[in-house]
Amino acid sequence: MKSQPLLSFGLPVYNATEEYLHQLLDSLLAQDLQNFEIVISDNASDNGTSEICQEYARRDSRVRYHRNQENIGQINNFNKVLELSCGKYFRWIGADDWLESDYASRCVEILEANEQFIGVSTYQDFTHEDGYIHYREYQGERLDSPLLHVRIWRLLWFWKTGEYGVIDTIYTIMRREVLLQTLRLRFVPSMDQVLAFELVSLGRFTHVPACLAHRRWQPFHKISKEELFQRYGGEKYKKLFDPLGLRRSALCWSIIQEAPLSTWEKSLCLPAILSLTMTTLRKKIYSNLRSKASRVRKTIFKKNRSSELQTN
Repeated sequence: MKSQPLLSFGLPVYNATEEYLHQLLDSLLAQDLQNFEIVISDNASDNGTSEICQEYARRDSRVRYHRNQENIGQINNFNKVLELSCGKYFRWIGADDWLESDYASRCVEILEANEQFIGVSTYQDFTHEDGYIHYREYQGERLDSPLLHVRIWRLLWFWKTGEYGVIDTIYTIMRREVLLQTLRLRFVPSMDQVLAFELVSLGRFTHVPACLAHRRWQPFHKISKEELFQRYGGEKYKKLFDPLGLRRSALCWSIIQEAPLSTWEKSLCLPAILSLTMTTLRKKIYSNLRSKASRVRKTIFKKNRSSELQTN
């Protein structure tokens, strides 16, 4: 009987870029920590993804390949790899990302030695389409406070200031048993942030101050409606729209409400959620006013230009 792997890498994949997929799998198999598994859930790809994954599975028994009979949507496929995994620790990873060879060993070592933490992050960089690499280190407070309301304030501060990339609580190694206590990824607005909020409500995160993870920047504004349909399972993607952030705030508050906390502890978390809501509303109002002002300027310019042409 095979022993439980110490770590599971969960790889949800659909029509991956073959070059990137090779780079990712090679980087995982090059980890200096040997006791791990790679759980692949192929969402009915119709390019060369299946052949590549199966070839790696034949070469190394630590690679486990599963193929869905039909496309179950990106969210369900992310949850599928978690369901199929059996490691003590778990880490989602994208098909176009890659890791340094000592990533797993350094992260697992710190979790093995510190039971009070449920997850561990590292620095990461982002490679853009034009080859530009964005990297930034953050030296301030993180999510390691034993006080829940302090962790909540800090997490929401990262969201509000755009620093979420340096404190990613989703693409990081965490205790699988804790992740299984959550509602996983759901068809709700800002699903990754809602899950991150739920995880932070369950425990503390520590950090390895080294750039051990590499990701490719996804230009989400360029994603077509057809691709959204494929990713999120047809019309369901419309449930993810939340331009004012109100549903996200309500979901975060519901997590606090259902947590085994005293009324006082819950009340300490509420101001952070209200602050996030007001910040999101202000940004949306400001954005709308700028858009309207721009349209007015263009209209005035066209009218003035038309008048000049008629005069001449």
